[in-house]
Amino acid sequence: RIKSKGLQKLRWYCQMCNKQCRDENGFKCHTMSESHHRQMRLFRENSGKYMSYYSDMFKKGFMEVLRRRGRNRVKANVVYQEYIKDRHHIHMNSTQWESLSSFVVFLSKKGLADADQTEKGWFVKWKDTDPERMARRRAAERLDRMKMSAEEVAERQILDQVERAHAAEGLKGDKEDEQERKTLDRANKKGDLAFGLAGKKMSSAPVTGSGKAVFDFAASSGKKRKKRKLEIKKSAVELLMEEQEQEKKRKREMSRKRPKNVKKDNWLFKGIVVKVMNRRVGEGQYYKKKGVVKKVRDKFEGEVLMVDTGDILRIDQEHLETVIPAVGRSVLVVNGSFRGYEAKMLSLDDDSKHDQPTATVKIVAGEWKGEIVKGVELEDVCKLSS
Repeated sequence: RIKSKGLQKLRWYCQMCNKQCRDENGFKCHTMSESHHRQMRLFRENSGKYMSYYSDMFKKGFMEVLRRRGRNRVKANVVYQEYIKDRHHIHMNSTQWESLSSFVVFLSKKGLADADQTEKGWFVKWKDTDPERMARRRAAERLDRMKMSAEEVAERQILDQVERAHAAEGLKGDKEDEQERKTLDRANKKGDLAFGLAGKKMSSAPVTGSGKAVFDFAASSGKKRKKRKLEIKKSAVELLMEEQEQEKKRKREMSRKRPKNVKKDNWLFKGIVVKVMNRRVGEGQYYKKKGVVKKVRDKFEGEVLMVDTGDILRIDQEHLETVIPAVGRSVLVVNGSFRGYEAKMLSLDDDSKHDQPTATVKIVAGEWKGEIVKGVELEDVCKLSS
């Protein structure tokens, strides 16, 4: 019984019959059995179909393990050893590849992963080739370009308005200057200045009240023109700059007051949608099936209502995985700075600062309502049940 629990040698495994033999004698007896001959007859009838099926399943399983490793460069043999830990994995001797090296070369040629060979062996790095994620990323880039163009148009319109206002103010100022000159020419004759010359002495009559009023009016009108010009400049350009400075100041204050990015070991919450990732649960019938967490016990264990069958399972979070919804759907932040906050998925980002894709969410409830959080790891958000 103890021997049957662990992994056995690859050469004593029959993929067509899913039969693992303990030794060479057992494998020989199996190949002589009637059931094995039936399976081999099916294989001979359509060998290409079976070969492509097993190869595709092996590639999917290997890429899934590599994807969970993120964008870290890792040794190919390490990924393979992690993949074959599952007793029910597809064995390489049933695929079209004779060795792990040939399989890694195949992934590199198809553009599914980045591979390079060193003295320590082959190293691989996961490359995101999912068409849906790439389409969402392209759509987000187009949206950013549209936003930038809209901002440029708005800024150009503001500058045009400022120029028109300056031009109108200049014309108005010229008219006022001309009107003042005419006013000075038509001033009251009673206020004319009189000068008398007697020998080398010069005398002048004092300026009357009407003449002084004319000069006072000219000085005050000039000050008003300067004041109006300053007001126009401030209302167009400086006000825009002040608003931008206030927005930057508000963001700096908000960033200083954000909660600390502290992650906890438990991430289960009531109402989130999770996926079962253990083949041994229910003898494999719940593998990669989705369910809703109805109750959390002891922080790490939850009662999960399966969506397809309606069964209720009591399962540890170690055998579960978060579900990432589509853009625009509701999520719950299950770990990190905004743990426990309900949010809305805005986009999936491929940030060079992080080893794997991240998410941008918008908090929709609570103290931080309306806050946009970028660079959230995908494992820290989970889909909410509707």
